[in-house]
Amino acid sequence: MAADDEGYIREALQKLINWEKMDCTLEAVACDGQELIERMEAERPDIIITDIRMPVLDGLEVCKYVYETCPEIQVILLTAHSEFEYARTAIRYNVCEYVLKVSIIEELPEAVEKAIRELEKSRRELEKVKREEPGNLYLQMEHYIEEHYQSRISLDEMAAALHANGSYLSRLYKNKTGRNLFDAILDKRIEAAKEYLLHTDMKAYQISETVGIEDSGYFSRMFKKKTGVSPKEFRKREDHAQN
Repeated sequence: MAADDEGYIREALQKLINWEKMDCTLEAVACDGQELIERMEAERPDIIITDIRMPVLDGLEVCKYVYETCPEIQVILLTAHSEFEYARTAIRYNVCEYVLKVSIIEELPEAVEKAIRELEKSRRELEKVKREEPGNLYLQMEHYIEEHYQSRISLDEMAAALHANGSYLSRLYKNKTGRNLFDAILDKRIEAAKEYLLHTDMKAYQISETVGIEDSGYFSRMFKKKTGVSPKEFRKREDHAQN
């Protein structure tokens, strides 16, 4: 998936790059970082290509989101010459590669090939994790989630608490459960939110904060995505069923 607020770049990505030759499919091209993240949450791509400067959410915020929630995804940053030093600040988010926009046709295929190699390396490591079966560490992760899901959880903090590598933890959890770590945390928060909606008079924004989701708008969107109804509709429906 890709994101860029400039139409000619989006068109270049769609029409001038031979994705099939690289055994890839370009699933979506978004206009800004927010749209990209929303599509990512639903479809979980292997590779993200994102411009740095975009409205709503910029590329560095996309990098931060990927780093904290799904570090197995490879990120390629599109930059202008004047933004290159700015782009280098994204190194702490483990960006796979940088591509100058003026050279996108020549440089992007090489960057994608590098991302594919990194994915293959990660998958080999995942197979190693599968063979080793480190069950105790997985149980520690489950305990950590249970203890901390009502506050903001970052992969770095969990990794520091468990004395392990963050990317390793993410792969381990996926291997053990078949689910993305932060998808599982979100599900736990939604289940807790249901209990608050059923058994308290708390408003949706209060419940959102209580279950560890700071953005009440995001909470409402994710609640509806998971349950098919808004928090308000869920409470009304359950009250009606009980009466």
